[in-house]
Amino acid sequence: MNRNQNSRFNRKYNTRNEYKIIYIFTEGEKTEVNYFESKKLEIEAEIRRRNIKIEIKGTGHNTLSIVEYALDFIDKENIEINGSADSDECWVVFDKDSFDKDFDSAINKAKASNIGVAYSNESFELWFLLHFNLLSSALSRELIKEKLGDVLQKKYSEKYEKKKENMHFLIKDLEETAIKNAKYLIKMHECEKSYLKKNPSTTVYLLVENLNKLKQ
Repeated sequence: MNRNQNSRFNRKYNTRNEYKIIYIFTEGEKTEVNYFESKKLEIEAEIRRRNIKIEIKGTGHNTLSIVEYALDFIDKENIEINGSADSDECWVVFDKDSFDKDFDSAINKAKASNIGVAYSNESFELWFLLHFNLLSSALSRELIKEKLGDVLQKKYSEKYEKKKENMHFLIKDLEETAIKNAKYLIKMHECEKSYLKKNPSTTVYLLVENLNKLKQ
């Protein structure tokens, strides 16, 4: 990526120590971006540490390719991601695509490079659905979206559509429920080594909790 193509993501070297940046690279270019942009606005309305910035980019890349994209960005922008409290952070947000043999490799590679992983098995909509219901059975992405659509229609008389812009507004008061449910699923699969087989599960809660800490 040419560093001049997107000035929002350029790290100016003469201001390198003035603020910390949390970079969030998402697979989807609308659904996840809309959600995290709204989450960013929530954080910015309450944040006390003004020397922190949150940057979000929908990449259109998935699994291993989004990790490679993030690594390439880190290298080209000379960003230090070392896991310390004051260093910049980089997160990747992606789903398990059907028959995706690279899912485990992508997660392991990201973790080995100090990149945070907010994966969903099978789809990002699982994170939305966990705000309302705890699921313990493996579901296809189509069924997850169907169940999400049913609960939104019943609770808010709204349809679910990809690129829905007000999802964070609708569900933000149920965030603690979603975090609790997501942690339950991770615990349920703790003996399973393959992320491919951890269905249903999502680690989006890790990124959400990390952002919420900025308000403290």
